[in-house]
Amino acid sequence: MFRNESAAVAVKAKSREKTKPNLSPPLPASTPNSQSPQVKTGGLALGNEITEFSQFYVDTYHGGFTQALLPDYTLAPTVEERALGFFQANSAKWLRDFDLVDSLCPQGYADAHLLASMSAVGLATFSNSMHAPELMVRARRDYVTALQLTNLALRSPTEVKKDSTLFSVMILSIFETVTGSSERSLSAWTEHTNGAAALVKLRGREQFRTPAGMRMFLQITSNLMLSCVQRAIAMPEHIIQLRKEAEHFMDIENPGWKLSAVIIDFTIFRAAVRDCKIVGPRAIIEAALDIDRRFVVVFDNLSDDWKYEIIYSDDYPESIWNGNYHVYKEYWVAHIWNGMRTCRILLQEVIRDQVLSASSAITIIFTEEESKTLNDNAVSTMLKMRADILASVPQHTPEMLKRRPSSFLDGSRGYFVLWPLYLVAAMDMTTQPIRKWAIARLRSIGESVGLRQAIVLADSLDGRKHIAAWDTKPVPRPQRISAVELWVDQTSTDSILEV
Repeated sequence: MFRNESAAVAVKAKSREKTKPNLSPPLPASTPNSQSPQVKTGGLALGNEITEFSQFYVDTYHGGFTQALLPDYTLAPTVEERALGFFQANSAKWLRDFDLVDSLCPQGYADAHLLASMSAVGLATFSNSMHAPELMVRARRDYVTALQLTNLALRSPTEVKKDSTLFSVMILSIFETVTGSSERSLSAWTEHTNGAAALVKLRGREQFRTPAGMRMFLQITSNLMLSCVQRAIAMPEHIIQLRKEAEHFMDIENPGWKLSAVIIDFTIFRAAVRDCKIVGPRAIIEAALDIDRRFVVVFDNLSDDWKYEIIYSDDYPESIWNGNYHVYKEYWVAHIWNGMRTCRILLQEVIRDQVLSASSAITIIFTEEESKTLNDNAVSTMLKMRADILASVPQHTPEMLKRRPSSFLDGSRGYFVLWPLYLVAAMDMTTQPIRKWAIARLRSIGESVGLRQAIVLADSLDGRKHIAAWDTKPVPRPQRISAVELWVDQTSTDSILEV
């Protein structure tokens, strides 16, 4: 009764497609006589590179990733469509509540390097959640494509400043967290973060004029702060200056914004202690106590939206430590609280180290009473911060409470608790039961949720191994296929940065 018209519909669709206007974003043109500024690499003009990018962009844009977001003539979604949909559904977990995907992919259109990055992460998370390793092969293939496309975009004077390029680099760092099975992925995450920071510097004040630009700046600043804390280095000066510019475009009374200012000063302080720019136990401890007081002040008199409820339960001891856990109104609020807690733990470690150093000095620096008070207060604060971090774990991993079937969309919150859990387990005053529990939680996040870097951290804790990726001066490594080279004009910097 019904005739199959699928072939005829496909032919008509293709003919209509040829008559449609080209909706692709304008591509950078390069001609031998072009007067537009060119980015240089080692003294070589990139005209040919930009032409290559244009062709690669067009081929990929019309041949692959864009089609995944456009309407198709089938009721069954393709793997690419599922991957991009999975990423979009997951984006609020990776990027707090920022609606960046809808902003940068209006009506299903986006730049090829951004779509490739989204597809890679979507396929990787989809692979982990569905326990389908064959999809990971496709995810890594899309990842390499995304790196190649992003690399070419970064060489273009126009593409390098676009929101989509910066967002693509941000997504590449997420891929490392999802798929990283070795310590090498931690270094790759740091490289992507540093590359994004370099792009932020290049984009300058203009990036704050769009909601997407401001949101990405805040996200990248947060990632960079974490990297600086892990490696005991100071926050880059250009980020500090850009934050001053950003104050004109946002609510500076927000507790998260105030906390980030204190964390930046904390990174500067730790770097100064490491580099002996601040010397003497008394001077170091006084500076540390001042920063610690500022952390406390930020969280005084908070609104109800920033407070948490303590729930007491003896159920699920494998997921709840010591019979209690916190419930926050938003999971990213727990992330901000843990940012303060990890910094305070590290501050108190500095104080304890200085008290110990002063105790062996020939000249008396602190009285016996002062030393005892400083040490006792430091230990008390560290124990409280550790307990609060442990109590926040169920908020980040709700599927472990077994109240409902495991959901990757909920489980992806575990992304934000990896570093706090690692720090708690690595503390010298942490007991073996707590260390084992924290390691078990990291392994569970890695295996059940699919954040493979969690397993890398658990392995390092199990073997008491130092993570070389967090050294301030990493050992030089041979160039990897996954490295994306960010070329900027010599007026900005003469170096080549790896994203």
